[in-house]
Amino acid sequence: MIPSPTKIKTVYSFVGATIMLDLNTPMGKTIVQQIHPAVCQYLRQGNPEFNQLYSQVERENTAHVLGTGMSESTKGITDAYLDWLKSRGIDSKDKSKEGKHFVFSGDGKDPQNGLSFAFTVYIYFDFEE
Repeated sequence: MIPSPTKIKTVYSFVGATIMLDLNTPMGKTIVQQIHPAVCQYLRQGNPEFNQLYSQVERENTAHVLGTGMSESTKGITDAYLDWLKSRGIDSKDKSKEGKHFVFSGDGKDPQNGLSFAFTVYIYFDFEE
């Protein structure tokens, strides 16, 4: 359960997949723009805690950082996410750090070649201490 009231410093979203998701390419950007909002919608409908936090982010216009990563496996996607967070100064193993992680995994099809791929979306709410 989240502490109340909670001040969210930044929300970090990471979309990882078993295909290349480069935000600097039109196809990568398109895939991320399809996956991320759909996952947020799903989490908002199915998780009251996520919905509360995400509504607060929208209401307070909290900073939102989006990253992407690629790996051959979902385990590799998790490692890429943790490395990405660490590169932003967040050590997920630091138990004194206030924050909340949400994760959603699924499968998709590459619109260019029709091949299936796995994806995972991680969303981390970084609370002010």
